[in-house]
Amino acid sequence: MTAELTLPEARRIAVAAQGLHTVNTLDATPRAVLDRLGCVQIDSMSAVRRSHELVLLSRGVPMDETQRLGTTTGAGASFEGMAHALSLVPIDMWPAFGFRRRRVLERGWIGPSVDMEAVKHARTLLEAEGRVRLRDLGGATGTGWTRDSAYRWALEWLAATGGAVCAERDRWERVYCLPELAIPEPLRQAELSDAECVRELCRRSIDALGVATTKDVADYFRLRTADAQAGLDSLGLDRRTVSGWRQPVWLSPDTDPAVKIDEEAVTPLSPFDSLVWTRERLLRLFGKDYKLEAYKPAEKRTFGYFGLPVLRGYDIVGRVALRRRKQTLVVENAELDTGVPTSTTEEAVSTVRHWTECDSVAYEGDERG
Repeated sequence: MTAELTLPEARRIAVAAQGLHTVNTLDATPRAVLDRLGCVQIDSMSAVRRSHELVLLSRGVPMDETQRLGTTTGAGASFEGMAHALSLVPIDMWPAFGFRRRRVLERGWIGPSVDMEAVKHARTLLEAEGRVRLRDLGGATGTGWTRDSAYRWALEWLAATGGAVCAERDRWERVYCLPELAIPEPLRQAELSDAECVRELCRRSIDALGVATTKDVADYFRLRTADAQAGLDSLGLDRRTVSGWRQPVWLSPDTDPAVKIDEEAVTPLSPFDSLVWTRERLLRLFGKDYKLEAYKPAEKRTFGYFGLPVLRGYDIVGRVALRRRKQTLVVENAELDTGVPTSTTEEAVSTVRHWTECDSVAYEGDERG
């Protein structure tokens, strides 16, 4: 391996590390994908399908298995936690987040104030029932972003500090349980120091990224850059440079710049997919500066509500803005790099149509509604 990687080599490494388009068949099960990625970001948007389902589908998980993670049928495989934003995390990584639980206990959190009487009541109900949903505590008032409840934040506080675990959902409703009902005892008893926690998170990050700057690694599990630097230094990893990048990179021990990639494969990605979720890395690695416009008012969107980047081989070659309306998949907008066959968009749309089981496709251009 040369001291400086070319940009195509870096792309191949990154795409393969994420379990995308590799020639060798991978174990395409929800648990295997989650173990490979270290975390899968959760988002409530369902313009096409839930983001975590799109992440699984893009890596070959059969459609009837995509809802197993984070549901009652998938309990025991993962828990929900603040990894890269709110994410599904492999159950075996519970000890690695111990430093974060301790930090919240010691310093509090940045967020809504917590009513400790509500926490006490929620804990009492948990101890009596084992499993609790917000509705069991009276639910919340308001809708959408204004939905609120003292008990909502009491349950979140318990989850953030290890007093409760969200390891399953009933449909889309979070189910909180006592840790001993979700986390195996050896994992509950494993106490890692802060440095050991950071080291393990750095190890999982670089394995999932393949090739990454220190900032990339820190961002994966939202670590402080200085902590990530210390954790990476302790792992004894190879260092390289990438042509055109200002910062040196770390390489996963499994890195192979000659990894075989199916260069004809086309896969649409969730905008919250871990290959593309950080704009700075997306720009540096693929030369794309895509912005998710779902949070913007319709009149301020320039591309579309829910833009899915399109991966062809080991390159992001465009994007499509899609929405599912009943049994019709609506194409609001699409763009491709110069020279990329138009069939690439058609293949991406066809793939999503299959994933959503829509009966038809309607092309509406850049719809602003």
